[in-house]
Amino acid sequence: MVLAHLSYMNEHIEPPLSRTPLWSLEELCTKLHTTPATVHTWRKRGTAPKAYRIGRHLMFEEADVRAWLADRAAVAARERGDAGSQTGW
Repeated sequence: MVLAHLSYMNEHIEPPLSRTPLWSLEELCTKLHTTPATVHTWRKRGTAPKAYRIGRHLMFEEADVRAWLADRAAVAARERGDAGSQTGW
C-alpha cells in the first residue's frame, strides 16, 4: 500500500532551480578574489553581475557571473583595441 502523499516521490520532478548553481556573496568574493564591499560598490554603480535577493542574502547564478565576466573581458578588449583577444587578460 502506497500512501497518497508519498506517491509523487517515484516521479522524476524537475527541481525548481534547474539552472546553474547559485553562489552566495561570500562564494562570489572567494572566486573573484575580492571583498563584499567591492561587490556592493559594483552593485551601486550598476556594473555587478545579476544578483537575486533570497531573504536577506544575495545570491549569484554561476551562468550570470560567467556571462558578466565574458562581457567585462570584451569591454576591456575593445578599450585596448584588440577585439581579437577573448581572454581579457
